[in-house]
Amino acid sequence: MNIADNLSYVNQEIAIALERRLERFSAAGRECLSGNTVEVAAASKYVGADTIIEGYKAGLRIFGENKIQDLKSKYEFIKAARPDILNDIKFHVIGHLQTNKTRDAVQCAEMIQSVDSIKLARILNEQCEKINKNIDALIEIKTSTENSKTGIEINDALELAAEIKSLDRLQLRGVMTMAVFSDNADEVRACFVKAYDFFETLKNKYGACCRYLSMGMSDDFTLAVECGANMIRAGRILFK
Repeated sequence: MNIADNLSYVNQEIAIALERRLERFSAAGRECLSGNTVEVAAASKYVGADTIIEGYKAGLRIFGENKIQDLKSKYEFIKAARPDILNDIKFHVIGHLQTNKTRDAVQCAEMIQSVDSIKLARILNEQCEKINKNIDALIEIKTSTENSKTGIEINDALELAAEIKSLDRLQLRGVMTMAVFSDNADEVRACFVKAYDFFETLKNKYGACCRYLSMGMSDDFTLAVECGANMIRAGRILFK
């Protein structure tokens, strides 16, 4: 495994996808409101804390965890083994977050990408109040009909956004989605287009605070970038 080479490949593919994005939006007479750069959030759920440290050495700074127990153990390992890099590393929660896991989540993470209900937002805010911390939040929207997918329905997402904006400790930063698992590029693209359209709505309503559109994983990140993603959650392609 050579994480530096893998990251270089991913960045090359992102650059190509950004060119296609420019062509796509220009042809439609639209401005892409997610900008011209893409951040890589390394989905590190299948690797240990030692590999995260290797990823840091290779240039990665954002690491996404699905399970809070894993997030906590990796955070504590790095805190003990490499406290000098802990402030440079940003952990994001990218999996479905249960309300009984919010305390550990806000202690270890800088962003919760999977805020999908008003109840969860309020509990996160309460936990942040207890430790005097602000935390960034993305609204996870459901863009496919798969029962396995989590996320709030798009029709309800503006209400959630308004709730997050009313809370003292949560900072609304944008949108996250997972596309349908399919070999059909048109089906995947349709999910990403829905997410971008909602991101555009949110950004027009709330302005510059809505910075991120997080979508795309190892198999579909280039298509996600083409459709407007400015953060991808690649895992296997980085750590293979």
